[in-house]
Amino acid sequence: MKNLSCKAVRHLSASAILNTLPDGAYITDVDRNILFWNAAAERISGWKASEVAGHSCNDNILVHVDKDGNELCGKERCPLHRSIVTGQASKDPLLVYAKHRSGERIPVEVSVSPLRNSKGVIVGGIELFRDLTHGMKDLERAHLIQSSAMEAHGNPDPRLAVSIRYTPNDVVGGDFYHFEHLKPDLLGIMIADVMGHGVASALYTMQLRSLWEDWREEAGNPAQFMTHIGRQLHVLAEDAGYFATAICMTVNPATGDVDFVRAGHPAPLHIGIDGNIRPAGNPQMALGMTEDAVYTCEHLTLAHGEGIMLYTDGAIEIINAQGVELGESGLLDLLSRKDVMCNGIPNLDVLEEKLLTFSAGIRLADDLTLLSITWH
Repeated sequence: MKNLSCKAVRHLSASAILNTLPDGAYITDVDRNILFWNAAAERISGWKASEVAGHSCNDNILVHVDKDGNELCGKERCPLHRSIVTGQASKDPLLVYAKHRSGERIPVEVSVSPLRNSKGVIVGGIELFRDLTHGMKDLERAHLIQSSAMEAHGNPDPRLAVSIRYTPNDVVGGDFYHFEHLKPDLLGIMIADVMGHGVASALYTMQLRSLWEDWREEAGNPAQFMTHIGRQLHVLAEDAGYFATAICMTVNPATGDVDFVRAGHPAPLHIGIDGNIRPAGNPQMALGMTEDAVYTCEHLTLAHGEGIMLYTDGAIEIINAQGVELGESGLLDLLSRKDVMCNGIPNLDVLEEKLLTFSAGIRLADDLTLLSITWH
């Protein structure tokens, strides 16, 4: 009886097995044309297999977007494409929003993998997706709250060009940024990276925003501000072992004067009028590690047309397929490219794509925040 059962299982086709899965599954060729679409994919998406067979997966079918509404069907951002071209399966599920046949967006957890023939040649890819609709409402609300806490309403000053790219690894993340006018000729800026990512780290970013409000009057002096913040974070996070790296900065849009404190954070990049990009500042202790840390300010002056780029370590702690880390030097190399830097201003969308390409992964492994400021 046991032998008969084993024989029966061995004779099951791949499609029969995939059709028993509770998760959606579809298979494509290397050009992402759909070859197979299982029963659960029909149920979750509303699309029948007969309607999608032979079509590309981005032909107004699933048309994945990320949590911020950015389309993922461009080649570099498509998880399935990334899996096919890199030869790697996703290590962790990815959250995306798929398009239901009715037009509504549904949150799905996606896993992807390349498919190889008997000779090891990649001939296609497979994507599994699970409907997360019932479990996402609280996380989506948390995302809205966190986004609102960091929301910037337009350009902070017509004399400055400010660009931001914020991509949390999950629905919420452990990166934080904020900027606002402290005085008519003084812009205050903070960027921080709480250890880890996800919900726990996101709670600490909300605490950072609260501390900004509590000590806002001190933000015009980054050294005093960071000293107060560091002490408060030590009290709040000592038991959990959490801390944050951060930069607090003021920019005077009338003079180009910049004062800043670098608390364990990657160095701000000074983008010179000559096109040279130089790291600035000396590292001081990360926030929250001790209760008696005292910070000191550093200074630089921008010439007209010069700028500064701030970023979290998600932009440099990226490992490629050969096990090589991008690092600060690799980031500087990317910023030297003409398609990334235009008239002294980095195109942060293009830069993020370059970072993903270097990683040779399905997605970046950490939260990513990029912030550039140029003085006209």
